[in-house]
Amino acid sequence: MLKSIKDSEILKRYSQPPGEPPDTDKPKPSSSIAAFPTAPLDMPTKTFENALKRREKNHRMLIQWIQKNLKPDIHYGRTHIVENCKYARTGAPHLCSDFSHMSMITLWKAGAEKILGALGLSVRFPNVHQYELACVHKQEISTVVLKCELRTSNGTVIAEGSGARHINEDGYSLNKTIKMAGKSAMIDATIRVAGLSGVFIKTHRFTLTKLGDCNKNDIPGMEACHTNNLTSTGLCNQNKGNKNIKLITQRQKDFILDLAGKLGLTIEDLNKRCLDRFKSELKNLERHYASKFIQQLNEEF
Repeated sequence: MLKSIKDSEILKRYSQPPGEPPDTDKPKPSSSIAAFPTAPLDMPTKTFENALKRREKNHRMLIQWIQKNLKPDIHYGRTHIVENCKYARTGAPHLCSDFSHMSMITLWKAGAEKILGALGLSVRFPNVHQYELACVHKQEISTVVLKCELRTSNGTVIAEGSGARHINEDGYSLNKTIKMAGKSAMIDATIRVAGLSGVFIKTHRFTLTKLGDCNKNDIPGMEACHTNNLTSTGLCNQNKGNKNIKLITQRQKDFILDLAGKLGLTIEDLNKRCLDRFKSELKNLERHYASKFIQQLNEEF
């Protein structure tokens, strides 16, 4: 027999006053094990053991995938960080052979994007709208601090990262400062979600600087030929016939062309930039100059 609507349990539940609020000062029981444990150490031993083995195996597989698919000087690399080095002051830090002037291995934006794509995660910056509002209301911004969230396909946040940048580090260009802070936050979140702190350091490579002095007193190009007639690239003319010079690799060339397509640049534009900066066309670019050119293109995103 059907009950009257007024006698239904749901209607009775919501028609009664809520009663007194719970006593928040009442001490909660401690050291108790819930029926559905949320802390890892409260899980059944066998379940906990299987979960550890599964995560250990998955992490090992991810490291192997990174070693196989991420390439140095494209997805990760080292950065010359000593500002007072004579090579850095002459605009040729790549010629410095002092390993103490180099940073630890850092993950670059291209590498972070590749890892996130493999994990199926999307990136979101929840507080970037605050800087948009500040710009609309013409408020002065000196420092940008962005938070990055990594989300699964159903929108669950599984990792966070943060990045900061002062506007004077980018020539007072707010657009570049926001992008650089976003890159740093995304790299931080990527390293956190994949547990890669033992592989990469959690910072953006352009934030790595320190004071120091180079052990070599010779300006780049002076030691090789003992002459003051330097080319515009800082290298001696006698080095032009050096057969040991390594030219750009096909992988570097393909990556440069891919970046150029995203930036709307043509082959003529690339050759013009290479001639202006390195006095050589793209196809004849030296390998270390190609790495530097890739970094410069990455900065424009």
